[in-house]
Amino acid sequence: MFTVQAGDLPLFGTDEFGVLWGVSDVEGWGPTGSTASQTQRPRQSGAWSGAKLAKARAVTVTGGFTAPTPAAAQDALDRLGSAISRAEFPLTITETTSPRWGLFYQTGELIPVWVNSTQVDWSFQVASDDWRKFGTDLDADTTLPSTFGGLIIAPMSGGADPEYMTAEQANAAANTQGRRLTAAGGEDYYDVLTAAGQPATEQYLTASSPATGGLTVAFTVDATTVTGQVSLVNPGNEPGPVRLRIDGPCVGPVITHVSTGAQLVFSSSLVLNAGEWLEVDMEARTVLANGQSSRAGWITSRGWSQFDPGRNTWSFTAASFTPAARLTVTATPSWK
Repeated sequence: MFTVQAGDLPLFGTDEFGVLWGVSDVEGWGPTGSTASQTQRPRQSGAWSGAKLAKARAVTVTGGFTAPTPAAAQDALDRLGSAISRAEFPLTITETTSPRWGLFYQTGELIPVWVNSTQVDWSFQVASDDWRKFGTDLDADTTLPSTFGGLIIAPMSGGADPEYMTAEQANAAANTQGRRLTAAGGEDYYDVLTAAGQPATEQYLTASSPATGGLTVAFTVDATTVTGQVSLVNPGNEPGPVRLRIDGPCVGPVITHVSTGAQLVFSSSLVLNAGEWLEVDMEARTVLANGQSSRAGWITSRGWSQFDPGRNTWSFTAASFTPAARLTVTATPSWK
């Protein structure tokens, strides 16, 4: 059971005009053929073959609709004729639960067969120059690699137990606050002085008794680490398109496809200020500043990458660190 949508026109279910649509067959939606051809080896067994490349895709869709009135049937046929355009339009087909799409254009005629005044069977032929079927875009982003925060509290110097305070340590702490420690017997210390410098009340700190409350050291507060990497998984079986957006401020960005090692390196003379960005189409191999002006001349290493089947990771570095710089990777899953 196929569910088909041509551009913005769903060819399934009942539309807002009361027309019930359905598709009975789709031909050409499976993996395309190969351009390889064989030439028999003269006076030998076997053959030679040419380049084994995927052919373009041709699709025939057959279906029908039932309208509430003859006028509604004619309008529905007109809408179908407008959707099946000579200009490229997205054709989305769902075989199970995963919709896949491609950019198609009309090749053959739209053929209507009037069953009666309100029911029409139809078929049309379209083609795509791309052999792939595409899924829903995936995207993720990252800033440049960095580490924020983190704290390590070490034990007291001299090997002192951090939960205990010696008389000398207590004396030093008290003196910094204008207080004086006097011996109160044994190892008990701590007299609070009056303004005249005389003991007012006795409060004891026993050097051999553990302190209560506070913090126990040594301890570590974990830091937050940004890897500067983006990972996405292509569930398909063909390499898909990849598009990047690099937002400034950023100087001399470098994008590395980790699994292949392909590096797209920009000169350190390329400076993106705050509010400026680069749009990179890895498949078309174009680089546009703010979506307009080419910056291909600033590329010093042209390591273009694809969205290969399986997990893909791209790393983001630059000639200098700026915390607001950001890389966004948008990749399209692809199937034969």
